[in-house]
Amino acid sequence: MARDITTLGRNFLLSLSGEGVQSGFHFALNLLLIRILSAYDFGVFAIVFVLGGISLTYGNALISVPATIELARQKSTRAFDYLDAVFGTVAFLISIAIAVIIAGGLWLTIGIGSEALAGGAFVGSWTLRNHIRAVMFARYAPEAATLSHLGYSMTAVIPIVGILVLGRALDVTSVLTALVIGNLVGCYLPLRLRGRPTRLRFRKDTKRRYQRIWANVAWSLFGTATWNVQGQGLMFLVASIAGPAAYAPIAAATVLFNPLRPAVAAFVYVFRPDFVRALVERRSRHLIVVSSVVSVIIVSGCGLVGIAIWLAWPYLDAHIFGNKFAGASMPLILALSGVSATIYLTYTVPLTLVQAAGEFKAVAIATTIGAFVGIASILFLLANFSVAWSLLGSVLGELACGIYLVVAAARILQDASRSAATYTPNIAISV
Repeated sequence: MARDITTLGRNFLLSLSGEGVQSGFHFALNLLLIRILSAYDFGVFAIVFVLGGISLTYGNALISVPATIELARQKSTRAFDYLDAVFGTVAFLISIAIAVIIAGGLWLTIGIGSEALAGGAFVGSWTLRNHIRAVMFARYAPEAATLSHLGYSMTAVIPIVGILVLGRALDVTSVLTALVIGNLVGCYLPLRLRGRPTRLRFRKDTKRRYQRIWANVAWSLFGTATWNVQGQGLMFLVASIAGPAAYAPIAAATVLFNPLRPAVAAFVYVFRPDFVRALVERRSRHLIVVSSVVSVIIVSGCGLVGIAIWLAWPYLDAHIFGNKFAGASMPLILALSGVSATIYLTYTVPLTLVQAAGEFKAVAIATTIGAFVGIASILFLLANFSVAWSLLGSVLGELACGIYLVVAAARILQDASRSAATYTPNIAISV
């Protein structure tokens, strides 16, 4: 058990370092582009980036999460490699489809072909790289997955810096093209490090294998849609009812808790395949200990961040926020934002366990309940109280989702503790 925890901790730190490098690169790039680009051009870039983030969630739902769970269950290297090629082919086709859809939509809206093509290529290549990283974690190769983030960030920097050194102006197309090149290198390097050849299977059995996990994919896709409603409902409702300016202080408060998100992303990538393997091997004690320890760490981390924000608030209020949100009840907004972030980040642990058990229907039910409770509560609070109190609706939605996930995870742990075969591989491999 101690050795397992040590290995997981090492893999988590590797994953966290990669997430940190990518997040730092994106943060610095956005600051640079805010300074250099016109408001319109930066708006286009920001829209493409948001589309990329949304595409990642649907790429995960359509292939990456269900596929990597199936891959992590395989005990034979030969079976793993076969399924890797099958699911990799599907991921490749999905990434191309996403790229085409995004490029077409951008061309219709902004009317600039070069920016549309670069935007579509960026979103598609990012989705594919995300899948390759997920597979590397399923292979228990966190070094290769981390190298993907490093290769992407370092490669994308080179052409951007080169353009600036040559004294030429950056534009949206050149920046997105640099990111596309970075994504392609980030796809190649982990495969090269692991010595894995690029194998695509455009055969009838590829479609048949994918159809076998379609039930999971459908629930995963539905859960992602309702989760996006739950997560973005506050922004949409406040901005549409009270106006964008009313949402600005909420967005500003949310930014202060964003440093916690890369850590949670690192946790999901590392622990999801570990949970799958533990369920297959019926190691209930491992699941209970890891889930409990990680949950305590997340709650403690959120508490420390909250204390740090509280202590630093006089400086933040004086030098960062200024008088911009003077009448926005910032203490209340910060407190509710912190509670919401703590609930969301903590229930990531039972969410990951439920996904590892392949119970995507339970995830979809949880996110649907959370979306319904959250939207209804936000509407009620906006109609009867100040905008600041609308955050309480988001807290209630996250809490409802989290409670359902905790109950579902407790049932899975109970079944595992009874040494029941909670989950067995449901794909017969024939090669």
